[in-house]
Amino acid sequence: MPYRRIEYRSKELLIKLYVEGFLTRNEVLAVGVISKPTLHRSLKKWNGTGLPQRRHSTGRPRKLGTEDIAYVLERLEQCADLMLDELASNIRSVGGPQVSKSLLSRTLQRLDVTRKRLKRRALEADLDQEAECRLRMAQYLPEQLIFVDESGFDSRTAHRRYGWAPLQTGTGKRAKRATLIPGLTIGGIIAPKIYHSTVNADVFYDYLICHLLPLTIPFPGPGSVIVMDNVLFHRSPKIKQLVRRFGSSFMRS
Repeated sequence: MPYRRIEYRSKELLIKLYVEGFLTRNEVLAVGVISKPTLHRSLKKWNGTGLPQRRHSTGRPRKLGTEDIAYVLERLEQCADLMLDELASNIRSVGGPQVSKSLLSRTLQRLDVTRKRLKRRALEADLDQEAECRLRMAQYLPEQLIFVDESGFDSRTAHRRYGWAPLQTGTGKRAKRATLIPGLTIGGIIAPKIYHSTVNADVFYDYLICHLLPLTIPFPGPGSVIVMDNVLFHRSPKIKQLVRRFGSSFMRS
C-alpha cells in the first residue's frame, strides 16, 4: 500500500473495533484504510482508551529570527527600493545571518510584503492647451524667453522605480523636501535658488525680485519674457505688477 496520510479518527475507530472484538484482523485490513504494518504499530500505541495524538514536527527553525524580521521590515520602510542582495548585505552588516536572495524572497512573501512600482505622480498635459501655448510662444524669439518653474526634491528623488511594502500598503515614507527655482534661457541656467520651505506667492516674489529680475532686460530685449506655468500664485496681481515694473513681459505656459 503506497504511503498516504490516514485520518486520525478513522484509524482510531478501526483499532477500537478490533480491540473490543467487533472486527477481526482480516476484516480491519479488508476495509482498506490501514495496512498490516500500520495496524501492528497502532496496536502497540493503543493505551486502552484511544491512540495518542500525532505529534506535529516543528521542522528546522527559521534562519531569520524575530529580531531579524523586525530589522528587515524597518529597513524596507526606510528604503523601499532595496534589491534583495542589498537587503541580505544589510542584514549581514548588522550581525544577522548570511541569507540567500531566495530565502529573503520567500520570507517577504510569507510576510505579505510585495514588490510594487513606487509612486511618482505627475500631471498629464492637455494637448489642446499645449498647441495653443505653442502658437502664443511663436511670437517671441528664443533669446527673449526665460522659463521659470519650481522643482521639488527630497532624499527619495533618485530612488528606484520599484520598492517593497506590505500587501495593500503604499511604499516609502515622508522626507524633508527642498525646492529649486531656476531660470532657463537659450544659453543655460540662470539665477538658481534653493528654498527649504513651501513655495507660495511670497517666496516666489522674493525669488523674482532678489535673483531673477535683476538679470533681465526690458522688453523686447534678450531675456525679457518670463514664461511660467499656470500655478495659482504665478497669476497673483503682485507677481504681474513686479514683472512689469522691471519692464519685462510674461506669459503662462
